[in-house]
Amino acid sequence: MGRLTYAVRLRSLTGALLGYYRHPGLEEPKRGTVLSRDSDLIGGPWRVSDYAQTDLSAPAKNVLIVEPAGS
Repeated sequence: MGRLTYAVRLRSLTGALLGYYRHPGLEEPKRGTVLSRDSDLIGGPWRVSDYAQTDLSAPAKNVLIVEPAGS
């Protein structure tokens, strides 16, 4: 499982907060990653369009910007 927790926002760093996410894979999510449907995020499926990541575990410091996976 990924080691960081992310805040997930819709389309921008100031977009609607969809929830928090911890990636189930061995590597952290990058652009193009489709987030797991097993997460507690609102709606979805979601694809990562951008991200801001630090080496800290606080979700306020790690943000995934997403868009609908079908777009």
